[in-house]
Amino acid sequence: MKKRPLGQNFLNDQNIAREIVRLAGITSDDAVVEIGPGHGVLTQYLLETANPVTALEIDAKLCAELKNSFSDSENFRLIEADATKFDYSSLGAKFKVVSNLPYYAATHIVKRLIDYRSRITDMTVMLQKEVVDRFVAQPGQKEYGSLSVFIQFHCEAKRLLEIPKIAFSPPPKIDSSLIQLTPRAQPAVQVESENTFFKIVHAAFFHKRKMLKNNLKAWENRFEQKNGSTHLAGIDLSRRGETLSLADFAQLSNFIQAQHD
Repeated sequence: MKKRPLGQNFLNDQNIAREIVRLAGITSDDAVVEIGPGHGVLTQYLLETANPVTALEIDAKLCAELKNSFSDSENFRLIEADATKFDYSSLGAKFKVVSNLPYYAATHIVKRLIDYRSRITDMTVMLQKEVVDRFVAQPGQKEYGSLSVFIQFHCEAKRLLEIPKIAFSPPPKIDSSLIQLTPRAQPAVQVESENTFFKIVHAAFFHKRKMLKNNLKAWENRFEQKNGSTHLAGIDLSRRGETLSLADFAQLSNFIQAQHD
């Protein structure tokens, strides 16, 4: 039997479980995927509306418990699987994700879901508060980084609810937040090459306290000197990566890509 790498904190507050389903806006027309259902506290409320509910659970012992709890529900489907490696294209053309994600793998799971974003209507997921802080951070905020850019490039991010430690068993050391991520039909900014865009983003944040002229040295041959300062694509490289918007990163990326082409 597979062991949970770091265990999981299970939601046990019925009122919060109901509120999550309400905020997710689930209707009887929605196919829902729940990742890491644990003891099924959220599952029971999803089953009241969604059709079907597909639960992905890695723990064989919990799978046995879930089968026992929901064997009478015709709209319940259980898959024993690792959500970080699962092929979500096997679940049909369109579905919603509603989950209290296991903390140890939450960011990896969200990134994998974004890979399958053309199939996902939206994701209403509970994560550690500090992770949600990073997802929604804006330029100039200390939480803003390459993960913020990645999430916001692909999705609209809306913070929905703050959830206290006492809503879980065992209680985690930190609070949680519920966020809704809605995949965009088109990326937030238009880029000629996503590969180049994210190369620049990762380089800009690699040493967070360094200026861009130090972090973007791979493109030094394109730097320009203006009035005693260094620029690239019209952006002052004495700035730090954390001050750049998605549009600024797109400006850098498209300028570099145009010269590369």
